[in-house]
Amino acid sequence: MNAYLARLLYLTAQEARGEPVSRVLRELEQSQRWSADQLGEQQWTRKIALFRHAFQTTPFYRERFSALGMNADSMRTPADWIGLPVLEKREAQENAARMRSTTAPRGLGASTSGSSGTPVTVYRSHLSWAHAHANVFRGWHWHGVEIGERYAYFWGVPLDDEGRRVARRKDRFFNRERCSAFDLDAPRARAFYETLRRRPARFAFGYPSALAAFASQITDLGLDGTALKWKVAITTAEVLHDFQREAIQNAFGCAVADSYGCAEIGVAGFECEYARMHVPIESVALDLDPAEDGRASVLLTDLHNYSQPLIRYRVGDLALPASPEVCPCGRALPLLGRLSGRAGDTLELPDGRRMNANLPSYVFKHHGKAGTVREYQFVQFPGGRIELRILPGPAWTDEIPAALRAEVREALALDVEIRRVDRFERRGRGKHRDFVRAEEIGES
Repeated sequence: MNAYLARLLYLTAQEARGEPVSRVLRELEQSQRWSADQLGEQQWTRKIALFRHAFQTTPFYRERFSALGMNADSMRTPADWIGLPVLEKREAQENAARMRSTTAPRGLGASTSGSSGTPVTVYRSHLSWAHAHANVFRGWHWHGVEIGERYAYFWGVPLDDEGRRVARRKDRFFNRERCSAFDLDAPRARAFYETLRRRPARFAFGYPSALAAFASQITDLGLDGTALKWKVAITTAEVLHDFQREAIQNAFGCAVADSYGCAEIGVAGFECEYARMHVPIESVALDLDPAEDGRASVLLTDLHNYSQPLIRYRVGDLALPASPEVCPCGRALPLLGRLSGRAGDTLELPDGRRMNANLPSYVFKHHGKAGTVREYQFVQFPGGRIELRILPGPAWTDEIPAALRAEVREALALDVEIRRVDRFERRGRGKHRDFVRAEEIGES
C-alpha cells in the first residue's frame, strides 16, 4: 500500500474512533524540545489531576488513599506521590471493577499477554491510547521512519482461525508484512527474506529474539541482509540483549532502537538515535522501587487513563538506575537505565525442539481475559515429564483443564499434566518465568 494512503487511513480511522493521535503527536513533537523544568512541571500538574480524579471517582482509590489519611487535595509535594502505595498486578486483577471511574471516558480494553504469569485486562480511555500510539510514532520519527511506511513485523500469530483472519486484516491496514516469531526455521526465514525482496519494507519492528533469530538464519544461509535496505530495526516487548543488537546490526547494516512499555500503560521508554532510552513523561510517570541488588522494580502510571487509573503500578520489570549524563540528542526527556526481566529466551523442550518463549503467553491470553486463569507455570521434571501449574481465576470451571491440555498440545505439541495451586513461589528478583526446571524451584 502507498505510504501516504496508509498514513491517511490510519489517522482518519483513529480520529473516528475517538483517539486524537494526530493532535497528541503534534503536542509531543513540541514538548520534546522543552526544558527539563517545563517537562517536570507539566508532569506534576498531570499527577495531581490524576490523583484527584482517582480519589473522587473510583471506590478502590478512595478507600486506599483514605486509609492513609489522605483526601482529594493531599497531593502537594513529590514526597506525597512517592509515598503512595505500589499497585500490584494481583490487586489490579481482583479490583478491576472498583478501579473503574464513575465518570469513565470512553475507551477500549487492553489485555496483557500474561508473560509475567499474571494476565491483566485494563480499560483504557481513548486519550490514553492516543498517547500510547503517538509515543510510538514520535520514536519512529527519531529514526527517520513515518506512519504508513511499510515495515517487516516480527510478532506472534494467533492460534485460532478467527484470530488469524483479524491479524491479516490488521497487517494490511498497518501496511506491514508479518513474520511469525514462533516458526523461524531456515526455510521460513528464506521465504520471508524473498518476500521482502519482492515487496520491500522501510524498517523492521518486533521481538528482539525473533529479529535476532531471523538475522542468524539469513546469515547462515549466506543471504545479504543489507539488500533489504532497512532504515532501522525497532525492538520491543522483551529485553534487547547486547548480542541480539549486534547480530541484527551486523546482518542488516542498520541501526537498532529498543522501545519499552506494556499493554496496560503504553510506551514508557524509547531509544533515540544515540541508543539512550528516553521516558515520555508527558504521558507516563515512571518510578523506581529499589531492590537489594542495585536494580529497581519499575512502577508505571498512565497519566491519561481516567477510565481505569493505574497509579504506581508494578509491571514486573527490573531496571538499573539511569546515568545522570545529558543525552547528546539534546532532548530533555529523562533517561531510563538498562532493563532486565522480560521473557523472550529460546526454550528447549524435552524432545530437543527449540521454541520462542512468547508462545505460551498466546495460549493463555484469552484465559486471562476470560478470567479462567490467574497465573500459570510449566515445570519440567527429570525424565521429561511436564506439569502445567494453574492458579485458577474466578471463571474457572471443571472443563478448563481438558481445554488447556488440548490447547497446549496443539500450540506446543506437548503433553502436560494439569495441577491447580494456591500460589507460586518467586525465586530471585526477576519476573515470573513461564518455564522452569523442577530443581530450580527445589523440587525433583
